[in-house]
Amino acid sequence: MEYKSIVWPKPADDIIRYSALVYQKGLVSAAGGNVSARLGGDMLITGSNVPLRAVTYEGLVLCDAEGHVKRAAQGLKPSKETRFHLDVYRLRPEINYIIHAHPTYSVLWTLQKKPLPLYTESAKLKLGEVPIVPDRAPGSTELADVVAETAANASADTRAFLMEGHGILVMGKTMEECFDQAELLEDTAKIAFLQQLACLR
Repeated sequence: MEYKSIVWPKPADDIIRYSALVYQKGLVSAAGGNVSARLGGDMLITGSNVPLRAVTYEGLVLCDAEGHVKRAAQGLKPSKETRFHLDVYRLRPEINYIIHAHPTYSVLWTLQKKPLPLYTESAKLKLGEVPIVPDRAPGSTELADVVAETAANASADTRAFLMEGHGILVMGKTMEECFDQAELLEDTAKIAFLQQLACLR
């Protein structure tokens, strides 16, 4: 069946719209980052090397719960981070959307290997504790394992994680909630970083 004739579910439209917003807001560059949505027992995820600024239906891959491809444009592979997306959905049945991005201030903060201070009331209310996923090679089994371990050990209401030297992982029941977490996390990291610089003067 041609992609143009497929009737896509709403989560596909959500991924396309918010992938572009993630890029427009400077939360990712080039072909980095990945966005996914739970689809019943399956998962839709952006394809490997598909820039988030240009995601279309043809740039999405449908996988089953084991990561096996059920639908994809010819030659397109799912994101190399597919496994940790699947692990998070397995651990958090209430979660429907995940964004993994590489925002600058969040990455800078992780290099200090210390907890992110929550200076604003919004951060205290909506982020809470932000666990840090230890550094592992992108796309590796080891990274998927530490993401799953960190998510499993976090409190049930944790929706945002920093990834050491790598970026952020945020999740939500809706795509809007997921994106809001991404923006707030990056703003919080920016405030913390600039506050630290101000204290050094």
